Amino acid sequence: MDEFRPYERETDLEAAARIWYEIGWIEDTEKTEALGGFLDAGNVEVAVMNGEAECLVHWSPGSVRYQDEQLSMGAITAVTTSQIGRKRGFASSLTASALAQAAEAGHAVAMLGMFEQGFYDRFGFGTGAHELTVSFDPGRLDIGHVPYRVPERIPLDAHVDFHAAMAGRLTSHGSVVLDAPDLFAADIGLNTKMFALGYRDDGGALTHFLAGSLDQGHGPWDIRFLAYRNTEQLLELLRLLKELSDQIRLVKVAEPAHVQLQALQREPIRERWQSKGAERESSTRADAWYQLRMLDVDACVSARRWIGPPVRFNLTLHDPLGDRRDGPWPGVGGEYTVTFGETSGAAPGHRAGLPTLDAGIGAFSRLWFGVRPATVLATTDRLAGPQGLLRDLDAALALPHPVLGWEF
Repeated sequence: MDEFRPYERETDLEAAARIWYEIGWIEDTEKTEALGGFLDAGNVEVAVMNGEAECLVHWSPGSVRYQDEQLSMGAITAVTTSQIGRKRGFASSLTASALAQAAEAGHAVAMLGMFEQGFYDRFGFGTGAHELTVSFDPGRLDIGHVPYRVPERIPLDAHVDFHAAMAGRLTSHGSVVLDAPDLFAADIGLNTKMFALGYRDDGGALTHFLAGSLDQGHGPWDIRFLAYRNTEQLLELLRLLKELSDQIRLVKVAEPAHVQLQALQREPIRERWQSKGAERESSTRADAWYQLRMLDVDACVSARRWIGPPVRFNLTLHDPLGDRRDGPWPGVGGEYTVTFGETSGAAPGHRAGLPTLDAGIGAFSRLWFGVRPATVLATTDRLAGPQGLLRDLDAALALPHPVLGWEF
C-alpha cells in the first residue's frame, strides 16, 4: 500500500541514495553521507511503495531580494523519483505538500530549479528570467589595471565560512539566499573535484571567493559559487582568474549581476569564432533554469515601490492548486484589488469602476518579478486585460533583470 510520510534518516537514507543513483544525480553510493547531510538540512517527505521510499521531495527555507526588500522564500531543492515509482502521482502529491508547508510557514514566494518546463506549471509555477552562463579564456580578461593579490586555498569543510560569505554577498534584484549552512556542506560533498580560492579580512572572515569543479587540468573550471561584498572584490576575483590562465584555459561561470563579462574581454567575438566547435569553446548561453510562484499575494505586491502614478486594478487570479481535490492547500486564487504605487498591496475582493486583469498565478508571478512585461505576457501567457492597463503595468513593474546568484 502506498504511503506518504516524513523522511526518516535511519530507514530511508539508503533508499534515497538508491533513487539518486538510479536517476544519475550521484555516481556511486560513496556520496550517501553527503546526501544524508543534504536531506537533514531541509524538510523532506517520501512516498513509500511496498515498504520502501521510491520518491522524495526536499524543500528549504531562504529569502529572495525584491528591489530593496527581503522576502521569505521556500525553495523546492529536490524532486526525485525512482525508476519504478514513476507515473503514480508521487512527485505531484509531494510537491503540492511542500508548497502547503512553505505557505503555512509564512513564506511569500516559492522557487525551484526545473528539470523541464511544463511539469511544474500544474502547481502554479511560471518560468523565471534567463540567466547567462559565460565560458571564456580567462587570459583574455582585460583587467591588468586591477592589482593581483595571492589568494588563500579555502578548505572545502569550511562550509560555515562559505555560507556566511554567500549570505553576506553584494546582492541585487532577484538574489537568493538559502538559510541552512549545512546545505552548502552537502552541495560541496555531492560535487567532485571541487576546490575554492578566496580572500579573508583582517578578522579572518571570508569576504570573497570562487568555488567550483575542475574536470581536466586545462579546464573548464566550472565555477558553482561566487561571492563578493563589493565590485572591487569582484574585480579582484576576475584578476585571480586571469593569473590562473597559464594552466586553466577555460572558465565557466554564471554571469554576476554587477558586470558584463564580454565587456571585460579582449576580442571576445574573434575568440568565439576561433574556438567554435573546439573542446574548450568560448560561448555565452542563456537559460531560464528556475520557476517561481507567489504564496502570499499581498506580501509580494506590497514589496513593490513605484514612485510614478499609482496603478490600481481588479485582479482575477487563477491557481491550479485550487483545482486539486486532494490538495493540502488551495493556493491563492480569487479576486483582489491591487495597487502598485509608493504604497502597494493586494486586498480581497473587487472594487467597482476599476479595470480588470485576468491572470494565472504563474503569469502574475512572472510579471511581478520582472521576468517579462505585461504586454509580452498577454501574448504568451495566461494574462489578459485592457491595453491601457497593460501599458501602465509595463511602467509600474519595470524592474532590473532578476539574477538569483545561487543555483539550487
